[in-house]
Amino acid sequence: MVDRLAIQILERLPKNAISRLAGELAAIELPAPLQVALNEGFAWAADIDRDELRRSPATYDSLNDFFTRRLEPSARPIDAGSPEEVVMPVDGELSAFGDIRGGTMFQAKGRTYELIDLLDSAAAAERFRRGRYATIYLSPSAYHRIHSPVAGDVVESSYIPGHLFPVHPFVVERVDELFAVNERLISFIETPKWGRIGVVKVGATCVGRISLAFDSLETNRSFRRRQIEHYENGHEVEPGEHIGIFNLGSTVITLFETRDLTFRPDLARGQTVEMGERLGRFDGD
Repeated sequence: MVDRLAIQILERLPKNAISRLAGELAAIELPAPLQVALNEGFAWAADIDRDELRRSPATYDSLNDFFTRRLEPSARPIDAGSPEEVVMPVDGELSAFGDIRGGTMFQAKGRTYELIDLLDSAAAAERFRRGRYATIYLSPSAYHRIHSPVAGDVVESSYIPGHLFPVHPFVVERVDELFAVNERLISFIETPKWGRIGVVKVGATCVGRISLAFDSLETNRSFRRRQIEHYENGHEVEPGEHIGIFNLGSTVITLFETRDLTFRPDLARGQTVEMGERLGRFDGD
């Protein structure tokens, strides 16, 4: 009863407006003593490893600047010694992975969602419906930058407006097709041998926006409309190359057109992973 009431309240809240406001508040540059105290307090509460940081928390001008911090290059080594290797695109919790079965994917505790709803495109869904996927949840304290899992060319970006439900496991377990109803910003990467890879960045409550490293396209603007950007010459990326930013935490779903991807054998649902770790390997010719 309490769970149901909580979800009903969430359904009625103006989540997009709240999230834009949260983004604006996080971007405010406070007087130096207050900003230092806020940043240091967040670093302490989130148990952030200071050895990974390029700069002290005290040097960031706003809380959002600290949320979207860069790390020392040595903090996330890229485990991609060959073109066949696939790496984790983000830090977080591996909440689901496996085969896409008949266009259906696992969400949580018996709940599933449809690939066609996630991508909002019958053509794109048809391309991935016999492939594989991996879902990684980012907590608010996680490293918030998104990276390419493979070498290839970013050929298309797709912004799909939607709701902004929280993506905390409590909500994911209770809202039908949550990943397919929240707003999404998708990057499609074309690879020379393994077809297309989709990096689906899912918005959430208090994610002020999702942005790309190679395009001005952003989510959760006050005027929101479906947008598709095609890149004639593509944007070449390498495994582990920075491609986008979450403002606060959310979820990334990586889609693979082929089932010639073999996941690392020690992976398990609920496992903590880091960007650059090996996710799997492409097999075959």
